[in-house]
Amino acid sequence: MDRRAFLQLGAAATGGLAIAGPLQAFAMRSASGAPTEASGYGKLVDMGALSLPRGFSYRVVSRSGQPMTDGNPTPTAFDGMSAFSGANGNTILIRNHENRKSAGDTDEIDVLVPEVLRYDPDPIFNGGNTRLVIDRKGHVVRDFAVLGGTTTNCAGGLMPWGSWVTCEEAFEDGGKPHGYIFEVPAFTSTPGEAVPVKAAGRFVHEAVVWHGGILYETEDQRYDAGFYRYLPDQTPGRDRPLASTTGKLEALTLVDVEDANTDGFPVGEAFDVAWVPIEDPDPATDTVRDQAHELAAAGFNRPEGAWVGGGKVYFDCTEGGVAGLGQVWEYDPGKETLTLIYESPGPDQLKNPDNLVVGPGGVLFLCEDSEPPQYVRGLTPNGRIFDFARANNNETEFAGATFDPRGRTLFVNQQGDEEEGVLAVTYAIWGPWMGER
Repeated sequence: MDRRAFLQLGAAATGGLAIAGPLQAFAMRSASGAPTEASGYGKLVDMGALSLPRGFSYRVVSRSGQPMTDGNPTPTAFDGMSAFSGANGNTILIRNHENRKSAGDTDEIDVLVPEVLRYDPDPIFNGGNTRLVIDRKGHVVRDFAVLGGTTTNCAGGLMPWGSWVTCEEAFEDGGKPHGYIFEVPAFTSTPGEAVPVKAAGRFVHEAVVWHGGILYETEDQRYDAGFYRYLPDQTPGRDRPLASTTGKLEALTLVDVEDANTDGFPVGEAFDVAWVPIEDPDPATDTVRDQAHELAAAGFNRPEGAWVGGGKVYFDCTEGGVAGLGQVWEYDPGKETLTLIYESPGPDQLKNPDNLVVGPGGVLFLCEDSEPPQYVRGLTPNGRIFDFARANNNETEFAGATFDPRGRTLFVNQQGDEEEGVLAVTYAIWGPWMGER
C-alpha cells in the first residue's frame, strides 16, 4: 500500500471526527422541541428497487447466488462492511455474511474457502467474509471468499493499519468454539486462515472500534449487555495481527451506580466510569457478561454500532431507552465519563438505529433495523434528520453502509432472506453529495 493509499485509509478510519456534532445537535433539538426534520437532498423518487432523491443513481453491485470469480456462488446474508482504497482508483470491500449455522436444511449459501483455511471444520458453520474489488463505475473486477468456517458474522470495525475485524454474533460449540472476533486483511489477494482473537473475549459480539491503542467492543444482547475494551500488551499492525497479541479484557462500570440498567438514564448527564477485569475472557460457557455483572458492570440494551470521533468513543443501543427505539452513548476516555447524548422518544424521529457511516459534509447516514419499509436516514451537522433511501421491494434490513475512501460512492447492503426467496444485495449509490441541507 503506497503512502497516498495509506493516508486515504487513515482519513476513512477517522472519518467519524464530525460525528459528535450531528448527534449532540439532534439531542439538543429534541430536548428543546425544535424541528428535527430537514429537506435533505429532496423528496424521494421511485427508481426501482430503491427510492432516492432526484439526481442520485444506484447500481446493484452484487447479489447472493451470483457466481464469483473464485467459481463459487456469492454467499447469503450480507451485513457489516467496510471500504478501502485499492489500486487504479478501485475500491476494496470486505463484507460480512451473517449465515447462521446450517445443517443443509435452509437455502443459505455457504462461504467457501479451502478446507485447510476454515476456522471450524464442521461444515454447518458457514459464515465468513467475501472480498470485492470494485471499479470506479461500480462494476466488480474480482470477488472471492476470504475467510470461512465462522458463524453469524454481523458487524465489525475498520482497523487503521488496513484490516477489517469481523465479529461472531453468537456463542456456539462445534468442531471449535465460537463467539470470537477475527481479523481480515484488506489487501490480501487470496483467502486467509481464520484465527480467533481469543484474548479479546468470547461472547455475543457485534462491533468493534480502535482508539488510542485500545479495542472497544459491543455485545448484542438485550437488557444486560456489556461494553468492553481489550488492551493488547503488544501493538498490532500489518505485521502483527491482533490474534498474535496478549492482553486484558475489561468491562465498563459506573462509579457509585450499582448494577446499572441504562434504559432509564437522563440525557446529557455525565457519569464517572471505571473498568473491571474479566478474569476468564475465553470461557467454556457464555459467562463473560455474568463475570462483568458480578463486578457491577453497566447493562445496556443491544449495543451495536461503534465509532470514534473527536477523541471519544460512541456506540448506539438499538433497542435502548424507555420507548425501546434507540440510544446513543458517548464515552470520554480522557475524563473517564459516560454520557447518554440521545434517546429516541418516538418512531417519527429515529427508529432502532444500527449500522452507520459519516459521509460528505459531515452528514451521518444511519441504517435502521426495524419494521418495513426500511430506510437509510441522514442526520445533518446541525441535528436535523431526513430520509435518504427507501427500499421498495425488499423488506430486509439495510446494513454495512460505507463510503469509498474518496467519499463519492455509498455502498450499502440489504441482508436478504433466503427462506422467503429474497436475495441479499449490495448497492453502489452516487449523486450530488453536498454538505448540510
